[in-house]
Amino acid sequence: MEKSIRRVTNYRGYEENTLAILETFCALDSSHVHDDRLAFLEAVRFSSIVPENGTAPTCKMMEAIFEIMRDAKSLELILASYRLLSELEKRFPRVCLFKEDNKLSLSDKPVELLVGESFQLLLESLCEVAKGTKSSDTKLEFLTKMLLFQYLIDILEGDFLPRNSSFLENLNWTSLRDSLLNKLLGSRRLNYKNLVKDSLFILCNQFHAHYLTNHDTGAAKSSSPTMCDNSDPALAFCLPDAEKCTCKAVQRFLIMMMDLDSSRKKAGMQGLTTRVDGVRTPVIELIMDELSYHKDKISPFLQAFDEPKLKLEIVSQYIQKYNVKPSTRKRKLIDSPDDAAITGFLKCFLSSTSTKGIVRKVGSEAVQVLLAHLLQASMSIPDEHLIEEISGLENDFRSSPLVNICNSIISAFTKLKETDAHLELLPISKEALFTAATVLSTRS
Repeated sequence: MEKSIRRVTNYRGYEENTLAILETFCALDSSHVHDDRLAFLEAVRFSSIVPENGTAPTCKMMEAIFEIMRDAKSLELILASYRLLSELEKRFPRVCLFKEDNKLSLSDKPVELLVGESFQLLLESLCEVAKGTKSSDTKLEFLTKMLLFQYLIDILEGDFLPRNSSFLENLNWTSLRDSLLNKLLGSRRLNYKNLVKDSLFILCNQFHAHYLTNHDTGAAKSSSPTMCDNSDPALAFCLPDAEKCTCKAVQRFLIMMMDLDSSRKKAGMQGLTTRVDGVRTPVIELIMDELSYHKDKISPFLQAFDEPKLKLEIVSQYIQKYNVKPSTRKRKLIDSPDDAAITGFLKCFLSSTSTKGIVRKVGSEAVQVLLAHLLQASMSIPDEHLIEEISGLENDFRSSPLVNICNSIISAFTKLKETDAHLELLPISKEALFTAATVLSTRS
């Protein structure tokens, strides 16, 4: 008992002594404040990160680091606080899954911006930059917001992944229901559909779109910078990498939401969900609706989204959406197990009639892009996992799934040419046909 009291007392003393460095914020000029904040960050690093058995920072200390990052006016402070927060999350995870008994260990480290409204406002501000809207943010402020978003995605991921693994192992839905991600998406202060749309927009357009060329179609993208220029070489060096990492963070956010949807559906089928869980439109369905209304987003989205299995599912379902009767379309998207398989996708191109119908609804360029990306995704998935995406086909197909997919892709492009003798193949289509032919020549 005495040891326990002594340990708590020492822990409180550690917190008080470290936070004492920050007490001079209001009393000294800005130069001293900057130095004291750096000293505080170093003190936390040397007590928590450097030693092998470092002391975990308290909630107050984490909040102080977070506030330093959010309010910092210098590149040095922004990067130092972000790196420290990232290292602390890795060293002292919020949720741990012990494989021996599949039990979860939880810690309590709240973050203010994980409130629905604040998180959405942060994402909206990043989306405005991606849209090319004139912004009053300086590049330094924009960098801060990107790093804040990346850090929050790290928190969501660190909390969600072990909970989801535990659910998949032992159907522990209660723990997954309590995840930060599920609470965030269920917040009444958050517009869930707009959150998905903004994420999709950032992924499709990215922040550096004025540097990019669409590799699928060969068309150049054009945009113009919208932020005030800080004329800081170090900042200019940091921004491109931060933009790239932020787009990756957006993709990770979408993947987590899709994985949560999948587990939520499984929990529902097992009778584990209740009215408390509410009803939420699956993210994949929202993505397909958005790509249906804005077909110009299909190519940039598939270029940016590189998780092969989910890409395969999105592409497959998207084409099948235009190959079924409208009255049953929505139900098939949600309920039919075959709709997520390659099988249904490839069957859409078995005849010139069905191919012509899809081209009429989707457009020849979009169909070419979808076919090419289906092949790209298939080649990134091992054969044993690719077989899981194939159902209702003969054993010969299942024994060599990639070879047969390549044959089917070539056949689909042949059907496209039959529907339009003047069809011009896109660069990505030519690359897909060459790749398919190469696979066939090496594996046959």
